[in-house]
Amino acid sequence: MQEQTILSSADVQDQVILPLRVAVGMCLRGIRTRLGRSAITLFGVGLGIAFLMAVLSGFHIQRAMTAEAAKARDVERRLATLRSEVGTLKGKAFLVAAREPGEADSAFLRALAAQGAAVHATTLAQPSDVRVSGALLLGNYEPLLASAPPAVLAAQPLFAFGKPTPKAAERVAAASGRLRHLGIELRPEEVAQAARRERQATYRMAWIVAVSLLITVGCIANAMLMSVTERFREIGTMKCLGALSSFVVKLFLIESLLMGLVGAVLGVLLGVAFPLLAYGYTFGAAKVFVAVDFATLGLYALLCVAAGVVLAIVAAIYPARVAAKMVPAAALASHV
Repeated sequence: MQEQTILSSADVQDQVILPLRVAVGMCLRGIRTRLGRSAITLFGVGLGIAFLMAVLSGFHIQRAMTAEAAKARDVERRLATLRSEVGTLKGKAFLVAAREPGEADSAFLRALAAQGAAVHATTLAQPSDVRVSGALLLGNYEPLLASAPPAVLAAQPLFAFGKPTPKAAERVAAASGRLRHLGIELRPEEVAQAARRERQATYRMAWIVAVSLLITVGCIANAMLMSVTERFREIGTMKCLGALSSFVVKLFLIESLLMGLVGAVLGVLLGVAFPLLAYGYTFGAAKVFVAVDFATLGLYALLCVAAGVVLAIVAAIYPARVAAKMVPAAALASHV
């Protein structure tokens, strides 16, 4: 009688677990082998992320250009009100008393110099030896008025673009000076209308971003489902060769991560390039590049890349688990 050999659990070797480096190498070789199908998957991921990035960057550029146009209108209002007080600006000289000036103040001074006027900085601490048409008060100018000698306040007209407080007006009046408030503030109904337009733009942006995110999810999920389900026979072959279900799942998740990362990066580049070119053609490339905050665009790009990677992995989890649990014979008989 043939002797039977009974193997104990100690005699059975542990199944070899391939290291992560080997698994990544297998994924890269698989992508190169199926280059055409991998390109289709990359196209699906990149298209979804490109649409999302184009929406986000387009809204950002549009808001930046709107803010730039509002700043230009503010400068024009300042120039117009100043002309109504002193006449033609060309050849005139002004003192500028500014503390913590804003971007609009700096833009106004540049426009004033472009009109042919001369500007001289002052702290109102001592009389000026330059013959001027008045002193322009910009930014947080009231501490400068509080510390200025009465003779300086009475030497030339003071033009304030920000509404002065009663205390500042009394300080100038006590020194027998002339303080003129050049009102450039919007009327209450204009402020309310601007706030309403801002809310409408915010709601519209939220709605379009939500729709674009749904489209992105659909594109990425469809691409990853196709990538996994069409490889059932390959999964069956790996399982026949001894691959564990967990290793099969890990293999597909690594490939999904790589595809999602590359596709998301390509989609971000395409999604940010198209709005920049479109708005640059409409408003001028120089204006767009000056107005746009590239730090914000960079943040949007990082969020879109992260979204592409996460969605690619999530979209591949379910089909990869289903494929890994298939009986090898059923997987090999699949014609998907």
